[in-house]
Amino acid sequence: MADKSLNAFRVLLLSVFMAMVGLGIISPIMPNYASDLGASGIYIGLIYSSFSLSRAALQTPIGRLADPFSKKKIIVAGLVMYAVISVVYTYVTSPEMLIVVRFFHGVGSSMMMPVAMAYAMNLTPKGEEGKYMGYLNTALFSGFGAGPFIGGYIYENYNTNMVFNTMTVLVLFSLTLTILLVPDEESLGMKRRKEPVPIRVILANRTLTSILIYRAVNALGRGTIMSFLPLYVVQILGLSSTYIGVILSTGIFLNAFLQTPMGILADRVNKKALLIGGGLLSAVGYVYLVQTGTITEIFVARMVVSMGSALAMPAVTAIIAKEGRELGSGSTVGVFNTAMSIGQIIGPIFSGFLLDAYGMGSVFYFSGFISVLSVVSLWIMSRDIGM
Repeated sequence: MADKSLNAFRVLLLSVFMAMVGLGIISPIMPNYASDLGASGIYIGLIYSSFSLSRAALQTPIGRLADPFSKKKIIVAGLVMYAVISVVYTYVTSPEMLIVVRFFHGVGSSMMMPVAMAYAMNLTPKGEEGKYMGYLNTALFSGFGAGPFIGGYIYENYNTNMVFNTMTVLVLFSLTLTILLVPDEESLGMKRRKEPVPIRVILANRTLTSILIYRAVNALGRGTIMSFLPLYVVQILGLSSTYIGVILSTGIFLNAFLQTPMGILADRVNKKALLIGGGLLSAVGYVYLVQTGTITEIFVARMVVSMGSALAMPAVTAIIAKEGRELGSGSTVGVFNTAMSIGQIIGPIFSGFLLDAYGMGSVFYFSGFISVLSVVSLWIMSRDIGM
């Protein structure tokens, strides 16, 4: 990797890290914040799903726009939206209003994270996609891991608005960093496509289609950790918001720590084996969550789920980076993230229904079943495909 490209990659990682701290900082307080506003289980599911709804609707068109257009300008626009929404959160007075705010938060996310991921993929050396996507995932998960710990502490010792104000400051820092230090692709000698590849061409790639279905199905259950584990910790076990932040952050930090070594491993071994192993390991963690009754047991279950994610994620992004190099990174990431967001829309809503009808245990059993189903779908779709 040339010096200019390497420096651009490093700055992009730092910008992603800061943006993800800002996003993760509200995760431990959001379910209980919604509950305090009068939201039921279904409403909490809708609050999380509205974020994914805008992402599902916009990530593909924005990703396609990013191939012929300036990725830096789209990232900057997304961060501006993030900053505005961070302020608007402090004026929310009802669950319905929170659903709308979360929807527009998803709009900003659609413009920032997928395009930053596509830009990073363009900077990745051939044959080292796993390694460099591991670096990117480490920055992403480290930021999102630090966020819940910080957010839980601030919420416990100050108030909700202080959490949102801290998010605003972090996002503004990321925005400033991106404007000043992230170069435009053309200054690095990268050529933009004159027009994006048709979506049907991307979907005709069986390797990509297998991964898209795997992640979409997997996402149906994965959202339960952020959506409903905080409620379980507070309402069932009676622990504080600080514990929520620690539990969420520790799991994400473990995930972040494993991303780079697992990325290097993904460059050297069969990626399908990592995807299958990761899905099955996550299923074990979800089912074990139902059996937990102490803080130690919750930590263990959370770690198992995180290790499953760490096995699979670098392999997924390495495949997307490799295939997207020829098809257009923006379009490929956009289609991939749209598929994942569809799962994230349906999952929390259905989990909210399960919570209201059958209790918290059914939510985690559902997540375990979905993780196994994602593995089965991958096995069926890719039986005669090498990865």
